Amino acid sequence: MDEAKKTGLPLQAMVRDRIEHMILSGELKAGEHLNENALAAELNVSRGPIREATRSLADAGLLTIMRNRGAFVREISLEDVLHVYDVRAGLASVAGRLAALRATPEGVAELQDLWDRMEAARIERDSDAYYELNRQFHARIVEMTGNPKLIEFHEATERDVFLFLRRGVTGPTRIDTSNRQHKEMLDAIASGDEQAAAKAFERHVVAGKQRMLDTLVSNTGG
Repeated sequence: MDEAKKTGLPLQAMVRDRIEHMILSGELKAGEHLNENALAAELNVSRGPIREATRSLADAGLLTIMRNRGAFVREISLEDVLHVYDVRAGLASVAGRLAALRATPEGVAELQDLWDRMEAARIERDSDAYYELNRQFHARIVEMTGNPKLIEFHEATERDVFLFLRRGVTGPTRIDTSNRQHKEMLDAIASGDEQAAAKAFERHVVAGKQRMLDTLVSNTGG
């Protein structure tokens, strides 16, 4: 891959990043089989880096490897994602509290910038941009805790939720409420109010679970 030469990254890492993007963007669909030969030809690499990348992505929870059948994009059921949301709510409470305790002025400024960009996306009704910034906003709060285990757990649950949300249960509706809740989280962290930040982040995740269910019912005509 020419990108590997330009960036200096190992070839396997570049292949992994490309396949991960294909999964998260929906280019590779849930349950779809990864054709090693086709991917190798598309990415202009041998099958070795493809195999290494698929093993790495399976460890990350994005692929499922089935014996004698190969690798498939992981599918997340509604039941599974509801359990994941419950775990995320608990993680959010801890993250909000620690972020408020450990936030630096620079960190708060980064959150403010992300919120401003989300607000612009909200006004423009650009749901794709909004949800990508939303993920960055949540991740930055968790990073501010300085807790590597919390960061690891957050990333795992985020992957599961995102794999499910690709099924079409997101949209431009309800982002007004979502970004108001982000502002509450930001204000609590900026003021160092640990309890308020914990409650605001947990409440936001619980509300996100309900928004997901409401949109799913709406999309299925329920």
